[in-house]
Amino acid sequence: MSTSIHSYGLYRLKIEIKNLIKQFLKTQPKLIRDTDHIDEIYEKIRKEKFKNLDSFATPKDYLFDLPYKDQDGRIRYSLLNNKLVDGKTNEVALMILEIIEGIMINSSCEYVVELGSGGGKNLLWFASKYKDIKFIGLELNKTSVDLANTAARKFDIQNVEFYQCDLTNTHEYKRFLTKKTFIYSHHTLEEMPRIYKIPLNEIKKSDVEIVALLEPIFMFSFSRIILDLAKRLRILNKDRLIGLKKFSKKELSKYFNIELVDLGLGVKPENPTTLLLLKRK
Repeated sequence: MSTSIHSYGLYRLKIEIKNLIKQFLKTQPKLIRDTDHIDEIYEKIRKEKFKNLDSFATPKDYLFDLPYKDQDGRIRYSLLNNKLVDGKTNEVALMILEIIEGIMINSSCEYVVELGSGGGKNLLWFASKYKDIKFIGLELNKTSVDLANTAARKFDIQNVEFYQCDLTNTHEYKRFLTKKTFIYSHHTLEEMPRIYKIPLNEIKKSDVEIVALLEPIFMFSFSRIILDLAKRLRILNKDRLIGLKKFSKKELSKYFNIELVDLGLGVKPENPTTLLLLKRK
């Protein structure tokens, strides 16, 4: 059953208004980063993926394993060129990865680091195509790291490595931040309230020349006005990426040329992807 982007936006707006009211009624402190909670969320997801790993014959099968319906049984809509579409979740996911791939190719890098590599599907997809590049995934959840390394062995991909790593502990990964390294994130920093300043400050001090952050940074578009209002409330409710755009312009513009692009794409319409591209001056 089809619906318009404004109808869907109104549906999401009602949800976020309810969540905002709940936030005001809470007596506990403002949301903080809880690594145990993050582990709890992804432990279940990755263990389920482990069970299904044998059913994936190729990295492409492993990559395109996105559900057609959400947990409530509703059809999953996606955002494609700022329009609401259904049944195209994998196509939208691929388009976002192709944007990362294009930046990666033009960077002439020897190493690629993904901040928050999850189960490794993005890096395994890239590594299977570019054998002359070394790929490194940094991920907090141990089960996710184990899953990614197991998948790499299954698909016999040898130019990729995954490490358990907390991005707030910069000593764990700063050895990977070199002049020949391209760094990207794909909806990772949004899950970690306000920690983005720590890895970005470390990158600023390094020799890394190109960084691509593909995150749900708030950008306004009249073509999806109601949906964008819902997105803004979602960011506020979850304390996600508040101030990333301002921080980048204030703290990073001395070192990097900054490009901010509303891609008009989103695997979830209420969480569309924005590209924040940093190129060393």
